[in-house]
Amino acid sequence: MTDRRESCPGGWDAGLSTGVRVLDEQHQALFACLNDLEKAATQQAMLATFHAMEQLSRYIRDHFSAEERLMKMYGYPWLAEHMQEHRSFSDKLFELRKDYLDHDISADLIDFLRDWLERHVAQTDMDYVPYLHGEAAQRECACAPGAEAGARTLCLLER
Repeated sequence: MTDRRESCPGGWDAGLSTGVRVLDEQHQALFACLNDLEKAATQQAMLATFHAMEQLSRYIRDHFSAEERLMKMYGYPWLAEHMQEHRSFSDKLFELRKDYLDHDISADLIDFLRDWLERHVAQTDMDYVPYLHGEAAQRECACAPGAEAGARTLCLLER
């Protein structure tokens, strides 16, 4: 059986596209962060592992916040359940950070994070896509990672 990372480098492929440019770019960046973490951990490069873990943690926080704001704006009815999945992933990421501090990053835990992210984007995130595409092609929303509270950004929906 072919390793999915060989057929789908970085865990990302067009089949994971939501058609929402800003979210697709964020999802691709998340996979890149996870790849950086896996590479650093495999090479046992402690400083690089620390930086990759911090980068992934920050990006996860920003992305989840952006995605949740967007779902709320478009009235996605399963927002609470989606947010619970985000919390679950964040908890696992916290566990990974704790393991790192104990000098024991598990390849199984990194695989879990990768599998969770792939499944979440491919299934759970796709559930809200019709709600986003049901609106106008352009809409103002505060969805950019790192945007300050109250900041407005133009999110372009690709059709």
